[in-house]
Amino acid sequence: MSPALELNFSGRTAVILHPAESVRAQLSDRLAALGLTGAGHWPDAAEAILKADFLFVDVDTGHDEQIPWEAGCSPIPMIGLIRSESPGRLSWALRQNFDAFLSQAAPGLVYSTLVVASAKCAERRGNAERAAEAARRAGQRHVLIRAVLLLMQEEAIDEMAALKRLRALAMVERLPLEDAAAKLLDTTDGKRAGKWS
Repeated sequence: MSPALELNFSGRTAVILHPAESVRAQLSDRLAALGLTGAGHWPDAAEAILKADFLFVDVDTGHDEQIPWEAGCSPIPMIGLIRSESPGRLSWALRQNFDAFLSQAAPGLVYSTLVVASAKCAERRGNAERAAEAARRAGQRHVLIRAVLLLMQEEAIDEMAALKRLRALAMVERLPLEDAAAKLLDTTDGKRAGKWS
């Protein structure tokens, strides 16, 4: 499911990393018209970036050291400011995994760029969260097996019946199956399985 589009950016902040003061000022004015506070910086602004809601970076002159996180792992929407379209610089921008691009020749398109960048960033973060949760649950498979074996032994049932009881616990407790298994193993009440049947 796609995240809801963010359409109002009033009260938000943006850092603009660009060597040209005129570009920084022009973009700050455009952002101010949308209710955002834009702060221009060059060459570094790590402290300001960590407090910002959006980051604009000049693709032609930007470099890895200016961005205070691993490439492709931005916690905020990143927007590449495009000027010369050189293949090497576009390749760098793609490695950074910018959420959107804005041509410096079309600063009037900043609103749609903010909408796209916000949506792509939300999608990227959602994908990362789902991947982390899948990895966490996969790492608990041994807990799931132990819980099934425990139920089989205590109740003299086969693995399918034990798994069914474990699924019932997960539904009652509104937990992922692996977390329900961990809860079962942590419980010392001898009557625990009876209430899930």
